[in-house]
Formats: sequence, C-alpha cells, structure tokens
Amino acid sequence: MSHSLKITQVFFLAMIKYFYAPLYGVAIGMGFWENFFSLIAGGMLAFIIYYYFSELVIVYSRYLSPYVVKVLPVAWQQAAKRRKVRRAIRRKKRKKFTWINKFMVKLRRGYGMWGIILLTPVLLSLPVGAFLLRKYYHENKMSLPFMLMSIVVEGFILCVVYSSAAHFHL
Repeated sequence: MSHSLKITQVFFLAMIKYFYAPLYGVAIGMGFWENFFSLIAGGMLAFIIYYYFSELVIVYSRYLSPYVVKVLPVAWQQAAKRRKVRRAIRRKKRKKFTWINKFMVKLRRGYGMWGIILLTPVLLSLPVGAFLLRKYYHENKMSLPFMLMSIVVEGFILCVVYSSAAHFHL
C-alpha cells in the first residue's frame, strides 16, 4: 500500500472514529509521527466541521423549524400532527431516563466544560462532544482552543500507547 494512501486512510478514520485511528495506523505499519500527524489533522478538521455544523442544527431546531412547518401542505401538517400524537403516547410508556442521558447530565453538571473537553476524544465521540460544547459553552471563547489542544494531547497519548503496545508485543 502506498504511503500517501495510508496517511489518507488514518486521516479519514480519525474524522469518524478518533479513538481507533492510531491503532489502525500501527496495524498498517505507519511510523509514529506520520500516524500522529494524520490523526491530529483528521481529528481537528472533523471537530471544527462538527462544531460549526452543530450551530446550524441548533439554529434550525430553534428558529427555522416552526416557519418551515407553516409552509408545508395541509395534508403533510396533519400527518405530522398524527405522528406527534403517536410519539407522545409511546413516550409515556417508555422510561424517562436512559443511562446515556444520566451520564450526559452528570458530565455537564459535575465536570462542566472540562469534563466534555477531556472525555470527548476518547470516551464521547467528536460529533457528540462538538454538539455539547457548542450548545452549552459557545459563549466561552477558549472552549474551542482548549478542545483542539485536548485532541492533540490525547492523540499523542493514544499514539504512544498503541505504538508501544505494538512494539512490546512484537
């Protein structure tokens, strides 16, 4: 496999599955620094894309959605109302809080912005972390630089751990 193809694969895998990308880089025989820099570039680009895209989702759900519904044909509006009623009935029957919801609330209340920043690259995914950071801490101007720094530091740690485990195993 060509060298640029390996770098591209780790780059795009880091955009989707940040935690497993350095492991894949070690598995295909990339060097430490190539693996590290492609991981960091992919993770940072993906986080910035998710961070600004989540703002569009938040704005759409808050402001544009009611206006879009008013423009739809009457038959579509009635079908949407029927779905909403069925969904409300189903929601009454299901349990209120899942363990994921409880974890997100505990994370935000207990650890705040730093908990989201530290847990996003390894435990949460980049899209979830970007959405939470944008939704709750967009007014803090240092949240994005701290998150990018966290991606770099945790990426370095992941690369060191995976490459040392691979060399130790050999």
